[in-house]
Amino acid sequence: MLRAGFALWFGLGMLLRMQAQPLAEAAPPMARSISSLLPRRVTVSLEFQTRAAVPPAEWSSFRAALQEELRKTGTDVVASAQPEWRVRMVVSENVRGLLLIAEVLNNDTRQIIMAPWSRPASAQSKPGLRMQLTPIGEQPQPILDALMFDSGTDVLLLSPAKISAFRLIDGKWIPNGQTSLAVARPVPRDARGRLELAAGGVVRVFLPGTTCTSPMNSSLLFTCTSGNEAWPLSIGDSRLLVRWVSDRNVLVSEGVRDSFFNAAGGWFASSNGKIENRAGEAMPGTEGWGSDLALVENPCGTARDAQVAIVTSATTDNKHDQLQTFAIANDPPVAASEPLPLPGPVTALWSAERATHATLVIRNSKTGNYEASRLSLACTE
Repeated sequence: MLRAGFALWFGLGMLLRMQAQPLAEAAPPMARSISSLLPRRVTVSLEFQTRAAVPPAEWSSFRAALQEELRKTGTDVVASAQPEWRVRMVVSENVRGLLLIAEVLNNDTRQIIMAPWSRPASAQSKPGLRMQLTPIGEQPQPILDALMFDSGTDVLLLSPAKISAFRLIDGKWIPNGQTSLAVARPVPRDARGRLELAAGGVVRVFLPGTTCTSPMNSSLLFTCTSGNEAWPLSIGDSRLLVRWVSDRNVLVSEGVRDSFFNAAGGWFASSNGKIENRAGEAMPGTEGWGSDLALVENPCGTARDAQVAIVTSATTDNKHDQLQTFAIANDPPVAASEPLPLPGPVTALWSAERATHATLVIRNSKTGNYEASRLSLACTE
């Protein structure tokens, strides 16, 4: 069992030094506090996690500054080894602002340092976008994707072994039939799938190990075959041909080094838990992002930031996810909206038929139901 000790650094002097400074200015006092709990000339591993809406550039600066300040104290920071001492640095958030939490771990001992942080006013400027959710459907069974047609008056919801149709009547989605899918292989755990309206009015279903097709008519009789056919994933100005990996819920594509969950612009949510480029290199400023992301047109953007990525990340309780948009033209990425808390974890996030929308599915933590929504963006001013 871990023995925990807490060092709560809420001293007035530290608060005054922090209130009007960028986050990187918290690195020197935090490094001194951490080193006071370590033996002299020790080797440590350093992990970072953000559970707050910290601008990527500010987060990267703080990470680099803390590593440098620890080295100044005589602490040797390593990335890959497993030394006896570990430091986990977490940036969280409460009603007063950011909260910096450092866990110093050694065998069965854990010591915790906590320090509040208030951002300067210039860092708290209001982003230019806000996200809007329009509910589509709700059911106890998983919803993998949604496809709208007929100018948004009809929708198909994909489940692991069936398609359900709904029609919008007097502002409400009314059931309009369903059809089963003869799935060639059992769907993997945490099932995923994709719906596409192809040329000639053909509806196509892509599941790991199974591909189904049907003419777009009232009967919707699907013919399913085994195998993983390629299908187009919108990633910006072009489409990427991807395939499912049988018995898994990840994608592969020619020219992309690692398998991935989803992609937007030049970012790939890799199956190794990182956001990478095509070559498998980690993208700076994306730490703490989840495995779901989708590309949406920016209604308020210029030519340079005409598109933004919607990404997921976990909230502090790890029971709910949140959404946030980032401008893909920036390196590292810059937040374009405030985080949007959700009533449960995200189970699907896809670009929609219209470039201005995305399809979102969550599992409501209170009801246990899967809820599908159409997500769009609006300008804050």
